[in-house]
Amino acid sequence: MPREKAEQAGLYNVLASAIGASAAVPEVSRVNVAQRGTVILVCTDGLTKHVSDDEIAQCFAAMESSEQVCQQLLELALERGGSDNITLVVGRARTVTPT
Repeated sequence: MPREKAEQAGLYNVLASAIGASAAVPEVSRVNVAQRGTVILVCTDGLTKHVSDDEIAQCFAAMESSEQVCQQLLELALERGGSDNITLVVGRARTVTPT
């Protein structure tokens, strides 16, 4: 369901699956990182509830390291209330230098 529809339906914070639940069904997907330098963010709604997509993009545009951008986004979400668990993982496909 697109984000806009979920927000309108009031379902944006409903879990579809959870570890420890009676029927945990993992969401598995693949991402093609053929273009080296691609950055991937996996996070909970604890982040996106307080930090907009545009702000996340701005943090990534100024990214120095995965750790730095995680700290920056976490601090931003906490400054704005941090009303839910905030979990985020950032990974970057390394650039390949020709040998």
